[in-house]
Amino acid sequence: MGMNRRLAGFLCFFALYELTVYLTNDMAMPAMLDVVRQFHGQPADAGLSLSLYIVGGSLLQIVLGPLAERYGERPILLAGNASFLLATLAVTQCRDMNQFLLVRFIQGAGTCFVFIGYAVMHEELDDVAAVKAASLLANLGIFAPLAGPIVGSAVLAVAPWQAIFLLAAGLAAVSLCGLLRLAPRRPLPPRPASYRQLGAATLQLLRHRRFLLGIFISGLALAPLTAWIGLSPAIVMGHLGYSRPVYVEYQVVIFSGFVASSLWVQRLADRVAMDALVRRGTALALAGLLVAAGGAASVATTWLFVAGTATFSAGLGLFNGALLRMTMLAAGGSTRLASALLSLLYCLCLAAGLEAYNRIGARFEYALPAYAWTSVPLGAAVFLLARRFARAPAPAAAATPTSAAVAPA
Repeated sequence: MGMNRRLAGFLCFFALYELTVYLTNDMAMPAMLDVVRQFHGQPADAGLSLSLYIVGGSLLQIVLGPLAERYGERPILLAGNASFLLATLAVTQCRDMNQFLLVRFIQGAGTCFVFIGYAVMHEELDDVAAVKAASLLANLGIFAPLAGPIVGSAVLAVAPWQAIFLLAAGLAAVSLCGLLRLAPRRPLPPRPASYRQLGAATLQLLRHRRFLLGIFISGLALAPLTAWIGLSPAIVMGHLGYSRPVYVEYQVVIFSGFVASSLWVQRLADRVAMDALVRRGTALALAGLLVAAGGAASVATTWLFVAGTATFSAGLGLFNGALLRMTMLAAGGSTRLASALLSLLYCLCLAAGLEAYNRIGARFEYALPAYAWTSVPLGAAVFLLARRFARAPAPAAAATPTSAAVAPA
């Protein structure tokens, strides 16, 4: 099945929606200390806002798949874009920290609807076109942590923090208009699966040890980078007292490692086995965390910490996609249901990890060594568990995943 002009337009507006969902959070992080000060909150609220955003992005995952099966992807995707737009506008009207945290939770639910667009893409395109489109969308997503702090800081240089969310709302409005016009109207199945059947299939996945282990390892692996996104304003601009431009420099260097390796793995995927990517990537990630821990010991070696963390993010980008794909292959059965459940559990793992980092950071006043040394045992656990996971044989009959790539929040 080729790609006609209408479908190409749909993919462009869906890409804008996905990019906006991810970019909004990363644009907001440089402003979090301003938000905390304005609402008389605590430094821990900066990390909590990201935790709630992630949790909000997980709670609807398990119901959206069945709803899309029964009512079609188009109305579900449009509802998600509209709800994200309204929540983003509501952020600008918050009057205290509790309101801000609540609306951020609701806003995070917008990320739940992204996998619906991927389902449409894989249904409408042939194999070659779908692979190319998925690769392009994945590359757009991984640039959000890199571009977000730069754009957010540029906005803050000329306007208050609310302007960041107004910019995001404008992008969401453009994507909604485009999706209203171009989102495909696909026929519903004559006999959709019953909720009882879907519930039974979900329980079967929840009993699948290898599937759950893969999700746990991947969530554990991404926890340090997610925690850095949420806590770095308090660490760099709060505890260390560095300026916003220095904070942006650190973010660019650290996430350049993830972006570079994620693009590099596109070339390696055809020539290197997935278990080899996992072994090499986890070794590189652990080495980076050890270097970062050493560099965090002194203010004079802060850039060594940044270099080590960039190396960790490069290792993560090298192996995380392969690990998630192996997890999806282990599930078998309905890839739409497995993808929804993976997204749900994955986001809960990330939120739990971030909150653990946030509590440790608050205990040590967001000192850099507290963050760095918390990451080392996690990296060691991922190194050991992921290598064991990669050695285990995959099921002989497994479905091809529809969308197994997950970028940082």
